[in-house]
Amino acid sequence: MSDASDLGLPRAVAIAWGMVADPQRGPKRELSHERIVEAAIELADAEGIGAVTMSKVASSLGFTTMALYRYVTAKDDLLQLMQDAVLEQLLGTADPELQPQREDQVGSGWERELRLIADQLYAMYREHPWMIEIPVASAQLLMPNNLALVDSAMRAMRQLPIADHEKIGALLLISTFVRGAADLVRDIGGRIDPVIGGAPGSRAQLIKELISEERYPYLRPLVESGIYTAGVDAPVDDDPSDYDFGIQLILAGIANHAADPSQQMGAATSEPGFKSDDQLAEALTVDHVRKDPKVKDAVRRRREAETKLREARKRERDQIKSALERGPKS
Repeated sequence: MSDASDLGLPRAVAIAWGMVADPQRGPKRELSHERIVEAAIELADAEGIGAVTMSKVASSLGFTTMALYRYVTAKDDLLQLMQDAVLEQLLGTADPELQPQREDQVGSGWERELRLIADQLYAMYREHPWMIEIPVASAQLLMPNNLALVDSAMRAMRQLPIADHEKIGALLLISTFVRGAADLVRDIGGRIDPVIGGAPGSRAQLIKELISEERYPYLRPLVESGIYTAGVDAPVDDDPSDYDFGIQLILAGIANHAADPSQQMGAATSEPGFKSDDQLAEALTVDHVRKDPKVKDAVRRRREAETKLREARKRERDQIKSALERGPKS
C-alpha cells in the first residue's frame, strides 16, 4: 500500500479507506488501526474527549506511546477515525427498510427516511457526546462513512422534487440542527446555575421582575403565561419534545418548499437523463445545442415569458403605489 502523502490525502482519510498498511516493525497482531480507534472511543465514552491522549490510549492497550505513533501519527487523525467509526455503527441501524414505522413518522417516504436519519444522529450524539466537541474538518468530507451518510440522505430524497444543491442544503440544515440540539441538552442537562442569594423558585420570580412590559412588550406575555419560565428552577431533563418540534418544523418546511410550483421549476431528480438548471445552462454553451432550431425557439419563448412577467410585476407595483397615494375611498 502507498503512503498517505503519496496519495495526496490526509492520513486519517487514507487509513479509513484502508490505503495505509499496518507497520511492519514494532508490535504485530496485538495492535491495529481498528483496535486503537476502539480503545480511544471507549476512553472518550467513559471519561470525555479530554481524556483521549496518545499516551492514555497506548496505556489502555498495554503499549508504549511510541508504538501507537507507528499506526496513528497525530491525535487529530485519531479523532477523525473515531468519528468515522461511530458513524459506521450508526449506518448499521439507519436502514429505513429495517425500521418499524413510528406513529409520529407519518407523511411521505422521504420524510420518514430523513426523520429516521435525524433521530439516529441525535441518538448518536446523546450516546457519544464527546463527538460534538470535535471540530468540523475538511477531512470529514472524504471519510467513507460520512460519505455513506450523505448517500443515505440522498437516497431518502431521491423522489423529492427540489434541486440537487437544495437537497445538500436540506441535509446540512438537519445535521446542524441535530448537533446543536444535542449540544444544548448536553450543556444544560441535569444542571441549573445557582441564583445568588436565591431560594427555590426564585429564578422564575427574578425573570418576571426583569422582563417588564415596557422594555420587552412581546416577550412579557410569554412570561405572564408561564411559557417562558416553565422549568427554569429545575434541572433540564432528557425530554425530547423540543427536538421533536424542531425536526418536524424543518421537515414541514422542506415539504412546503418542494410543494411550491415556482421552486419545482428548478428541481432535479435522480432519474437518468434529467438535467438540472445548472446542467441545462452548461448544455446551452455547446455549439450544436445552442444552434438547434427547436432549442432556439424554446429559449426565445422562455425569454418572452420572462419579459412579460417582469412587465406584469412592474404594473402590479405601479398600481399598488398609486392606490397607496390615493388613500382610502371616502
